[in-house]
Amino acid sequence: MEQDALQYHLLKVFSELENRIAQRVIVALSEQSNAVIGKPLGKEKLLKDVQLCEELQISTAHFYKMKKAHKDFPVYDVFGAKRYKLSEVELFLKSLKQ
Repeated sequence: MEQDALQYHLLKVFSELENRIAQRVIVALSEQSNAVIGKPLGKEKLLKDVQLCEELQISTAHFYKMKKAHKDFPVYDVFGAKRYKLSEVELFLKSLKQ
C-alpha cells in the first residue's frame, strides 16, 4: 500500500512538472515569435545569410564584413540560427548612405 501511494505521488509530481515545462515552452515560443518576427508568420520570411546575399546581389564575404563593421545590423536569433528580414536590412543599408 505504501509503495502504491509513493508511486502515485511521484507520478502526480512528474506529471505536474511535465505540464509546467510544456506551458513554459509554449509561452516562450509565442513570446519569441511575437518579439522576433513582430508580425504574424508568413508576412515576411526570415532569410538565411546566403539567401539574403542573393536578394541583395552581394557576396557573402562583403556581407560578413559589413555585418562585423556594424554592431547594430538587424539580425534575429532563432534558436541559435541567424536570420534576416530583407526589408529591415534594406532600410538599414539606406540609413548608412544618408
